[in-house]
Amino acid sequence: MSQDSSSVIQLVPRSPILSSQNVISDILRVEQHSQPANGTSECCLPNYLLSIHLGKPIQLERRVEGKRSSDCIAEGDIMISLPYLHRQLSWDRDAEFLLLRLEPKLFVDAVHEWVDGDHAQILPQLKIRDPLIQQIGLTLKTELERDGLSDRLYAESMVNALAVHLLRRYSTQQQKIPAECGGLPNYKLQLAIEYIQAHLADNISLEAIATELGMSQYYFARLFKQSTGYSPYQYLIKCRIERAQKLLIQNQQSIANIALQVGFANQSQFGRHFKRFTGVTPKQFRK
Repeated sequence: MSQDSSSVIQLVPRSPILSSQNVISDILRVEQHSQPANGTSECCLPNYLLSIHLGKPIQLERRVEGKRSSDCIAEGDIMISLPYLHRQLSWDRDAEFLLLRLEPKLFVDAVHEWVDGDHAQILPQLKIRDPLIQQIGLTLKTELERDGLSDRLYAESMVNALAVHLLRRYSTQQQKIPAECGGLPNYKLQLAIEYIQAHLADNISLEAIATELGMSQYYFARLFKQSTGYSPYQYLIKCRIERAQKLLIQNQQSIANIALQVGFANQSQFGRHFKRFTGVTPKQFRK
């Protein structure tokens, strides 16, 4: 869907409270908004937009491509808009919401073995309830608050799950994506593990691992989990923690340095994951 960049609009009374980092901007932007009562907005963006209402109920007035509608929007209500859909919104009370901006290419790349990207189009939704979209959105919000959503492999994993769910539930041709069993062939599993081990300190991407194996991201992620019991992101964290344990025992580097050396963004992120995997903090482990 090609449009002139001059047609891109995003006008809101206040800038987002939080927004994700540029490291994932080619696939996803996450914005947490708090907009004032009696506000108005206008947007026409090149992305699929998923808006998840977070706060108290509001009365939302919409004008979408010239058509007017009105709804009471409560916590958990979700709106799905298509790329370059021109819409104007107004509301009566303070509005708290999470905005997920997904790149259209995701819906071709995520499952290209089974989906015809030219014919599978997402259908707009004015007001739906969807526990999986809400759960993924709130999980992304938590990561945004903690670390700025800076881990690319994590973001790609979440976005792929979201893209496949949208194709299954809300596309013009609901996709029947088969459930493979058996996992990855042993040689491909070994290649994937070696790649992850060799790039622990890097902000590696699902795309890079899948390309190394000659597979799509979604296909690789599903089969990897069947083979190992871990998602690629969980496995990466597990390997980072195991290497950190060796470093904590072997030398007297600071915990902050070890955190960076094994690929965590900061000591806080390292400590959180370390305790979740081991039950103790890095400092307690070293003692």
